[in-house]
Amino acid sequence: MKTPFQRIILIAVICLLAGTTYAGVSMHTDDMAPEPKHDPKKKKPGEECKASDECQRHHSCEKKAEKSVCTATVHVNIPNT
Repeated sequence: MKTPFQRIILIAVICLLAGTTYAGVSMHTDDMAPEPKHDPKKKKPGEECKASDECQRHHSCEKKAEKSVCTATVHVNIPNT
């Protein structure tokens, strides 16, 4: 027959394993941020522009060759440490 001390240890181990499993899953979902919604009144990436305020939020107006076009910012992945 199991002693009460063995049951307490078993319950503690199960709780610790369940807690670390649950915390590990939530950490991975933070890396994937939702895409910002596009404003229908503003220009899409690749369209000609004169200033950055004409482009979508988080986009900028950059000069490429002879034209200035809206470009999306480059996402930099920071490694987990």
